[in-house]
Amino acid sequence: MQEDTKLKHEVQNETLNATAAEPLLLAVDPGREKSGVAVMTAAAATLVFKDILPTAELTDGLKALLNKFKTVNELICGNGTNHKFVFHILETLAKTEGVPVSLAEEAHTTEAARKRYFEFHPPTGLKRLVPKGMLYPPVPVDDFTAWIIGEQYILGKKERG
Repeated sequence: MQEDTKLKHEVQNETLNATAAEPLLLAVDPGREKSGVAVMTAAAATLVFKDILPTAELTDGLKALLNKFKTVNELICGNGTNHKFVFHILETLAKTEGVPVSLAEEAHTTEAARKRYFEFHPPTGLKRLVPKGMLYPPVPVDDFTAWIIGEQYILGKKERG
């Protein structure tokens, strides 16, 4: 990823604080043109970082994230559109970084991401009167989808014990 693109992604994103040694999980919502990425705490799925990256630049973007968030100890890929291509990228990174990679179910995560978008960006003006289920976000929500994929993975892991 070129420096200006990397900077653009960091400036446009919400980065939240996590303790320096806290184990993190990196989840990816794969797509043909763009892929959502989310870094969250491995224990509670507390969001640390989210972004949408061009799929063509995903390898460099993920390397930059793994370099920035050194305590990522697991990579998760949703099993939706283009997951075979993206999962291969994650498998390659997992081998070089020495972290496990898993494929996760992503059924209905986009719908949940749309709802979560409006929790973070409540509608204003006349849109406040429209039922939330009928609203459509004005921007892609792949980053929120990646976050939800990671949350569901963590929840499933806890339920399995």
